[in-house]
Amino acid sequence: MPPVTYDVKGVFQESRSAGHTAVIAHETIPGYMAGMTMPFNVKDPAEVSGLQTGDKITFRLSVTGTDAWIDEIKNTGERVVIPKPVAPEPMNFVQELEPGALLPDCILTNQSGRAFHLGEFKGRALSFTFFFSRCPLPTFCPLMNSNLAAVQRALRLEVTRTNWQLLSISFDPEFDTPAHLSDYARIYQNDPRHWNFATSGLEEIHKLGGAFGLMFWSENGTISHNLRTVVVDASGRVQKVFTDNEWQPTDLVLEMKKAMEAKH
Repeated sequence: MPPVTYDVKGVFQESRSAGHTAVIAHETIPGYMAGMTMPFNVKDPAEVSGLQTGDKITFRLSVTGTDAWIDEIKNTGERVVIPKPVAPEPMNFVQELEPGALLPDCILTNQSGRAFHLGEFKGRALSFTFFFSRCPLPTFCPLMNSNLAAVQRALRLEVTRTNWQLLSISFDPEFDTPAHLSDYARIYQNDPRHWNFATSGLEEIHKLGGAFGLMFWSENGTISHNLRTVVVDASGRVQKVFTDNEWQPTDLVLEMKKAMEAKH
C-alpha cells in the first residue's frame, strides 16, 4: 500500500540527530491530527540543514501503517518570533530515578478492570511504556506497542523462564477505559498473563511517569508527550530507561533477559 500523504504548514523549531529529526510547530492536518509541536522523521537531512528557528515552512508528511516521515520541505521566506513555550503540567514534583533505584509503587487498573499494584511484579522482570490509544503517528505510541508485541513473541520463543511482565500504561484515562483497552490490546495480540494494558488516575500516572522524565499535556484537543520505556529487574530496581523511539525490540529483549536474573 502506498503511503497516505498530507501537505502541511508549520514553523521550524530545531533539528536533532544530525538532521534526521525536525521539531516543528505544525498547523492542523485536516482529517489526521490537530496542530501541535512535535518531532518528525526527516527523509533527507539536507532539507533542514539551512533552516533556522522561526522559519515558516511547508512540507509533505507521508504515513504508512508502521512509519511516518517528512520531505519536500520548503522555506517560505517568512519568519516568526517563537514565544517562550508554556511549560506542560508539572510532573517533576517527583525526583527522577536513576538506575538502581527502587521502583515506586503505583495503583493501576488493567484491561479486565482489575486494580493492581506495581509491587505485585517483584520477582519478575518488568518493562513498561506510556501511550494513548488515539495517538495518530505510527512512529510514536503505536510503535511502542508494536515493539512490545515483538518483545512478547521473542521472550516466548527464546527463554524458558516465565518471570517477565510487560505493561502499556495509558495517560488518557478518560478515553482509554478498561473496556476500550481490552479491545485495543487485542490489536497487538497481548497475552494477559505477561502483557497488560492499564491506566489510572492522572495523579498516579504523573507520579509514576514523572519519576522517569515523562511529560504529557493537552494541546489543541489532543495530547502532546515525550516517550519513556522502563526496565525494572526482578529485585524491583530500575535497570534501564529508554527515552526515545529509536530502541529496537532486540534491545529490550536483552535487557529483560538480564533483568530476570536479578536476585530478589
